[in-house]
Amino acid sequence: RNENEDFLRGERYNHVDRIATAVDDYVQRSRNMGGPSSGKKGSATGDDVVGWGCPRVRISMAELRSENPRLAQRLRFDPLRHLRALEAACHAVATEERPGYDKDDVRIKVAIHGPVSATPSSPRDLASSSLRQLVCVEGVATKVSAIKPKVVKSVHFCPVTRQHESRVYVDATDPQLGLPAVDASGRELSDRVISITSSVYPTKDKDGNSLETEFGLSTYKDHQTVTLQEMPERAPMGQLPRSVELILDHDLVDKIKPGDRVQIVGVYRALSTSASGQSSTSGLFKTVLLVNNVQVLGRDVSHLTFSPQDIRTIRSLGKRKDILSILGRSVA
Repeated sequence: RNENEDFLRGERYNHVDRIATAVDDYVQRSRNMGGPSSGKKGSATGDDVVGWGCPRVRISMAELRSENPRLAQRLRFDPLRHLRALEAACHAVATEERPGYDKDDVRIKVAIHGPVSATPSSPRDLASSSLRQLVCVEGVATKVSAIKPKVVKSVHFCPVTRQHESRVYVDATDPQLGLPAVDASGRELSDRVISITSSVYPTKDKDGNSLETEFGLSTYKDHQTVTLQEMPERAPMGQLPRSVELILDHDLVDKIKPGDRVQIVGVYRALSTSASGQSSTSGLFKTVLLVNNVQVLGRDVSHLTFSPQDIRTIRSLGKRKDILSILGRSVA
């Protein structure tokens, strides 16, 4: 985490401004959506609002590789653990730049963009040697599922004891699966490993009293699956294109439409036997790609890059009453 924080606080790439801009964009998006508390004052970011998804800051793999090659190498071959440390460093920076942004259990996330290796891969290139590694895959989206809520934490109330209790759920697609647990200070606990939990809602407490599920107090996340197929022009002649299943959560959902050509950065993982329902004697496991970043190819807007200073200038100009005169002079 210390190495990641030193990288983020360096003045070469202005990552501190990027993190602050990502939090501001999240707050602005929450206001535009009319969050459940969008009229109340008092938070450090202006309004007490809860938006869709979470703040996400984009970090280039090329920038990390040029600044700290060893850290980039560890991120590529042990991505889940180092992504968690990188997000913890971003959270520390965000709490300093925008105090109170995490008051509603909102945590900033990291999107790694750019080719991870020399060139982007295709679904045909994904083999067993790529498991548990950070990969960059290009292809065509052929099947996009509906967005469904997935429970993260359920809250239950006992009418007899008048007490609430909660339960956290971890499935095979959770990025934290298999990692050491962390304490309140962010330090890893080597004797505790995050494992798959049961998906059954508890109906009774430890004393046998009935429990009622508080659906309004429970926490959910958006979940979507996408089938990514190899581009037809890149498939070998006479062979059918290969495909891989993508897992998208939080703010990454609803970014891909069928037919889009996309570049995906994520972690290639084999699902465990208990979650996929496969026979434990076959030795075969279903593989998916846990998506970390989505970039749609072929759109003109994907080639536009705005610095944090550009975004601040655009917003300040948008508040001026003579903006039409300024635009007219610019065109003339």
